[in-house]
Amino acid sequence: MRSFLRVFLLGIVIMGLGYFSVCMYAKDSTGQAAQAFNAYNVLVKREPKYVKIDNREARDEDGYGNYTYDLKSYDSNGNEHPVKFMGMGKLKQDHYLELDTKGSYVYTYKEVLKKDIPSDIYTKLNIQ
Repeated sequence: MRSFLRVFLLGIVIMGLGYFSVCMYAKDSTGQAAQAFNAYNVLVKREPKYVKIDNREARDEDGYGNYTYDLKSYDSNGNEHPVKFMGMGKLKQDHYLELDTKGSYVYTYKEVLKKDIPSDIYTKLNIQ
């Protein structure tokens, strides 16, 4: 009974460490599996991130006019994060978006004016 309890507890610790490792890896990964994992990841909070549209980074991967953007985004603290999302058609060049994200998973996006973006993030978006 005692050895069973040790093996059981060791298994729980290993599974916990594995889950934590996957959470940390998937947080800033833009792969499809990582994005799907981030949508339900309890260790990552939902937060807004800001991007500046660069159509040189846009790809029409499905052939239906839905462009996939792979851009740098900035959170409210000014930290840079890679983000990949699909826009409904080609978005306007050099416009700013606020993304509703959880890790690298993007729920929605909306266009924002430069006055709505924190000044330090606006500066970082225009240095690129």
